[in-house]
Amino acid sequence: MNKHISNIKEKAGRHKTLIQNFSYLSALQIFNMLLPLITYPYLIRILGAEVYGLVIYSQAIATYFCILIDFGFRLSATKEISIYRHDRNKLSEIVSSVYTIKLILWLLSIGILFGIVNLIPSFRDEKLLFLFSFAICFNELLFPQWYFQGVERMKYITIINLIARLIFLALIFIVVKDRADYLYVPLLNGVGAFIGGVIGVFILFLKDQIRFRFQPLSNLFWYIKQSLPLFGSNAIISIKDRFNIIFIGAFLGMKEVAIYDLAVKIMSLFMQPIDIINTAIYPKMAREKDMKFLIRATKFSFVFILVLVFVIQLFIPSIIEFLGKGLENAVTPTRLLLISPLIMVWSLAIGRNCLIVFGELRVFTLGMLYTSLVYLVLIGGAVVFGFSNYLLTFIIITILVYLFELIYRVLVAKNICNNDVNLTND
Repeated sequence: MNKHISNIKEKAGRHKTLIQNFSYLSALQIFNMLLPLITYPYLIRILGAEVYGLVIYSQAIATYFCILIDFGFRLSATKEISIYRHDRNKLSEIVSSVYTIKLILWLLSIGILFGIVNLIPSFRDEKLLFLFSFAICFNELLFPQWYFQGVERMKYITIINLIARLIFLALIFIVVKDRADYLYVPLLNGVGAFIGGVIGVFILFLKDQIRFRFQPLSNLFWYIKQSLPLFGSNAIISIKDRFNIIFIGAFLGMKEVAIYDLAVKIMSLFMQPIDIINTAIYPKMAREKDMKFLIRATKFSFVFILVLVFVIQLFIPSIIEFLGKGLENAVTPTRLLLISPLIMVWSLAIGRNCLIVFGELRVFTLGMLYTSLVYLVLIGGAVVFGFSNYLLTFIIITILVYLFELIYRVLVAKNICNNDVNLTND
């Protein structure tokens, strides 16, 4: 017994940083899971499904600009930071280059948004809503998550994001009192993102004493080149992951957007643990490329998510009634959408911690391209054959696309990054 306990302590000691990072990220993601459950019933009751759907629609547009501003640095910069974490001069170069590129992209994004809002009449009528929704992009511009993740100090990511989200949570209940207050929802979200970003910048430059230095164009182009495939893959991913809201809003209406958003929020409760595990082990995989470790972690994740999905299916009607009274039509979409985490637990692990860490960005990006083409073909088929007027159509298409993505990644990963380890056998 003592020997068994000693072995556990020894293994825990060897993976101390990993366990700490996992714990901090778990605390943050648990709060992230609870936050929508706290605000959703209140906002649906105060704003109504139509207005709330419009807010979600505008935020979906803003997330596309977040992808542009991030430019894949959450992975590429994290990898560089992880490699050069003990080289102060190199860290200053990486941080300076990333921030310079992000600022250029942020300015470009706000210019594009102004153009879009002024060109599309329906957007022009809600100009302030779209501009306030853009404020969430302060998080991508300012908050150096890629730095904290690279040096494996996830506690800063957790603490700062908790502060920002608690500010948002408190102000929502204080400020939003009527349907006419819907503009405050994205604005307060942006305020929280800005405060969190400023705190992150303060720690980065003052506490860690990273120095900002203007970089030569050759350095900027090098970091752009390294991150471009990841940006491309993220942009392609956004087609299948975020276009649903755009299409549902266009074909069905804003109430259906609210129903779909509720189903996605419940599904996200299961996606968060998957993301936590893969985020926590990414720096370790980037350094060691230990596929046996990845397979063990992913098998554990799959069993954990499978049990959670099975249990939660029993309570879906009650959960829907509690969170979104009047949105009972969300029960079936939610039940179906909960198949997705069982697929993504393997797909995300293979994509991020196998293909990317082994430098197969081209293969990874091609997979995203093929997946998005499949998505667009299925959407086009739904429109042509008259199925685009049903919300379940978009749910089924989402599941099929995730499944195609997993099959592609398994097939290519077996020949690239298994290191003589079969992806399905330990």
